[in-house]
Amino acid sequence: MKTTIKTIPFYLLFLISIVFSINLQAQEKYERESRIKQKDVPTEALRFFDSISNINKIKWYKEEGFNKISFEAKFKLNRTKYSVEFDSLGNIEDIEIEVDLDDLKTQLKDTISTQLNRNCNSHKITKLQIQYTGNKADLWHQLKHQAINPNTIVHYELIVKCRQSKDVNLFEYLFSEIGKIVSVSKIVFKNSSHLEY
Repeated sequence: MKTTIKTIPFYLLFLISIVFSINLQAQEKYERESRIKQKDVPTEALRFFDSISNINKIKWYKEEGFNKISFEAKFKLNRTKYSVEFDSLGNIEDIEIEVDLDDLKTQLKDTISTQLNRNCNSHKITKLQIQYTGNKADLWHQLKHQAINPNTIVHYELIVKCRQSKDVNLFEYLFSEIGKIVSVSKIVFKNSSHLEY
């Protein structure tokens, strides 16, 4: 059978999709989270909260991954759980707000559920956060004024207990604002427990 020029893009697309799906499956994420004192937090991260008077009782954590160290500030604001993540130098990376699945719009919730049902024989969402990324000024303004900034990028981060055949594992899913999968990582542990609020 001859391969025509018209069929080449199809084969190329097919191969790319296979490679992409394998990469999604192969990614692993490890985080060792430990509580730290304020004096051990990068100065730049502490400065981010200057002039935001409605935030108090911040708990600081250091996160160590395979090739990354980051710092996380956790606090409650208006009875809602927040976490603000910074890189090793104290530059802001994102703001995350914990929500329930029922807080999402029906179409988004259905799209996410359909994708999880496709990937898992059965599943349970153990944590769901709205994640905002953008530049420092926009994220600072959003946190200070409790208003969604149109310049920030919105993602949904889910920790999912997923049963596939006989295996049960934890996965971190990142979905776009319209429910498209951005990344999937299998969470691995190294004799450490994940700290909660």
